[in-house]
Amino acid sequence: MNAIILAAGLGSRLREITKSKHKALIEVKDIPNIERTILYLKESGIDEIYIVTGYLSSQFEYLTYKYGCKLIKNNKYREYNNIYSFYLASKYLSDSYVIDSDVVLFKNIFLDKPVFSTYYTIIRPESDELEWNPVINENGIVTDIIISSRHLPSLLGVSFWNQDDSKKILAELEKYNNLDILKNSRLYWDNIPMSLLDSMEIRVRELSISEAYEMDNIIHYEFISNM
Repeated sequence: MNAIILAAGLGSRLREITKSKHKALIEVKDIPNIERTILYLKESGIDEIYIVTGYLSSQFEYLTYKYGCKLIKNNKYREYNNIYSFYLASKYLSDSYVIDSDVVLFKNIFLDKPVFSTYYTIIRPESDELEWNPVINENGIVTDIIISSRHLPSLLGVSFWNQDDSKKILAELEKYNNLDILKNSRLYWDNIPMSLLDSMEIRVRELSISEAYEMDNIIHYEFISNM
């Protein structure tokens, strides 16, 4: 079991803070946010941690000797969407967590290791922001993902992929490795498993906002800072 953390992006919606510091390294409760995630992973016995960097990549170098993380540099972070970041780390995908670096964890969600591929979700405060909402059947399996502003459980930016489903994702990945897709800012690596829902049995683990949140913009940062 390992973890892939996607941390190449510009963090443009936090631009006043991220001009000189990557958003993954913003301190939350007196510790850089990505370190909190790394510590929880290591506490859970997950020592194989890959971090895809891009913007301000040199700021992550200390994580290699402090925690033994392996860095993968994405030189196309300004031009391509995060499908390319995922592509660069894809050879490590197998019984893997894939984690967006702007996810903020307030407790260790990795202690209970899933068997099935799993999306982690939260119910955010009501707003007009669009979120990805999984649709679940009577057996607890994700059958669809809708994008809406409805007040429903939505994808957090943490998922787990078991070995069988990792193989399916990797087989599909090459279809996405072309310029038209990589330059489409509306697409994310999540679109790949989303296209494979019929062939996988993905579960959902819903978290409360006291367990996890996501730091996309300054409003989220202020909300987290006041929790």
